[in-house]
Amino acid sequence: MVVRKPIKVTLASFVVASLCVPSVTLAMDDKNFSSSATCEEVLKSPDQSEILREEPVIIPGEYRDIASSTESAMRIKMLSGGVTCFDVRDWSVVEQFWISGDGRFFGFHTFGLEADGHHVVDRIASDIILETGLRPVFSDDATMFAAAQRTGAGWGNLEGLGVWRVGPDGTESVYKFNNGLLDGLDWRVDGWIGNDEVRLSTVHEFALGEDGDSFEEILTQSKRYDYRLIKRGADWELEDIDEP
Repeated sequence: MVVRKPIKVTLASFVVASLCVPSVTLAMDDKNFSSSATCEEVLKSPDQSEILREEPVIIPGEYRDIASSTESAMRIKMLSGGVTCFDVRDWSVVEQFWISGDGRFFGFHTFGLEADGHHVVDRIASDIILETGLRPVFSDDATMFAAAQRTGAGWGNLEGLGVWRVGPDGTESVYKFNNGLLDGLDWRVDGWIGNDEVRLSTVHEFALGEDGDSFEEILTQSKRYDYRLIKRGADWELEDIDEP
């Protein structure tokens, strides 16, 4: 019998208060991202990727008025009329495209060499690129969204929990925690309660299946344990809300 101890993590130091955060969150350290009307920086830069892409990213038909691709670069149109460019040469697969109902947020998932993750473009400005690990879940009023990701290899572009606030001029990161998901598999955001509580669940690592079961089958057969990430004052706390 495995006894699970509740966890409670208070992380004031990881919370980004409004006085310390700019009005937008930038991803200038993402080597796959370049703000450029023509994407010439990507097209002229040497290809140092070990992935040999021989064709453009396949953009589903419903998104082709927003996105286009060559073998080297994918262009995303901004609401202002500009363009944000991604270097796709490190990505073997680009999929799971989506757009928010108001057209402001555009997202897609990527797989590459020792890397995978989800990218969300806030089309309000060309420099707002968010790395959310998996597709984020919005609160009911669409002013907040959250994401959770943990990969076995640790090569995802979030590898933790993240919460973002949507403002009229941009999107800001209000919480990010990368050290509390070590005892869970298949973390996911299940929904929001208001704008100050995120409901999450996971399968614990001691979950076992039958011989020959795939990882997906083990996840399907295993009990999910519920957690909440709740804002209290200036802090966010991750709590186990299952009975011991």
